Amino acid sequence: MIFGFEKKFLEFLEKHIFAIALAGAFLVGALLRVLCRNFVSEDAYNYLIGWYDDIKTAGGFKALKEQVGNYNVLYQTLIALFTYLPIPALFAYKGLSIFFDLMLSCLVGYIVLKETASDKPYVAAITAFAVIWISPVVLFNSSMWAQCDSIYTFFAVLSVYLLYKEKNIPAFVFLGIALSFKLQAIFVLPFFLFIYFYKKSFSILNFLIVPAVLWISTIPAIIAGRGLFTGFTLYFNQTNEYGCVMMNYPSFLMTMSYDYMQENYKTVSGIGLAITVFVLALWMVWFINKKPVLSYENFILIALMLTYTTVFFLPAMHDRYGFVYEILAVLYMFKNKKAIIPGIVLMLISVATYSNFLFHVGIDLRILTAFNFFTYAYYAYITLKRLGADS
Repeated sequence: MIFGFEKKFLEFLEKHIFAIALAGAFLVGALLRVLCRNFVSEDAYNYLIGWYDDIKTAGGFKALKEQVGNYNVLYQTLIALFTYLPIPALFAYKGLSIFFDLMLSCLVGYIVLKETASDKPYVAAITAFAVIWISPVVLFNSSMWAQCDSIYTFFAVLSVYLLYKEKNIPAFVFLGIALSFKLQAIFVLPFFLFIYFYKKSFSILNFLIVPAVLWISTIPAIIAGRGLFTGFTLYFNQTNEYGCVMMNYPSFLMTMSYDYMQENYKTVSGIGLAITVFVLALWMVWFINKKPVLSYENFILIALMLTYTTVFFLPAMHDRYGFVYEILAVLYMFKNKKAIIPGIVLMLISVATYSNFLFHVGIDLRILTAFNFFTYAYYAYITLKRLGADS
């Protein structure tokens, strides 16, 4: 015998199980972020909080007349807005990034819901949401490091999905917004170039939308007194800012000795750039020759491979620069179960590199490079096998 209220309660759970699961996943992720709220990373302590105070002291939006820190104007504008609110600098940075953590999680869940052929699409979508929202990489990035990679990644992934849906103008607009937040959004540009050559469905002039959006995002700073091309000169200067061949990212270039790389920085950087262009060109030529059907699965796989290739082979990569391809890997694992393990490995590699910086755990980067190399090789194998068979 079951009591009436028990039966009603169980029926309520059954009827609203998806909403309850979604709420549960959200609450777990929210609780983890609350627990991390007071963690101060070295970047926050040495740079971010000081930049925030400088912007606030200079009068909020009035501070846009000068460059503060190394973030572009759009992000600096948002931080200037936060200085008018009665919240600590650390919470302002983290709060903005956490909002986009949530937006990114919802976007991935939505894409999986719409594109994953499953008899339980809502289960897949909620799982995808939870994978991003509770991912230690996403959590560490915003809630501990106080970094903003989820912001540009949200717009970059959205631009890739809109490109798949053949909404080309919005795709380039959102890519421009992504680039307005961080230069690293450029890592998806090779994929956009491939689609241009492969599909021949939009004009090369569409690419001009990206710098146009970047320029529009700098208008508040131009009004405040900055130069007309401040957004572009800032990024140009960033490309020569650090003078390191790699910065805690397990790059392909780690096959050389670190001392040799630093002693021959310009030469090694040139070699790395040449290798990157060569490997990207090989992939594009092979894709074009094989002429695979650009189904959603193939579309995301190609986007993943070209973005991963760009970051893996380029010099001067930071530990956080794999963020976009890691999100694309999550999308792909919901279409191909064989990609679940390498997707998890990618996350664990980033957890290790993040931990090296945040907690000084000292994991040998050469070991992580080996894992990254074999993971890249496995994705390459999946790509060659799948797209070779589809041709």
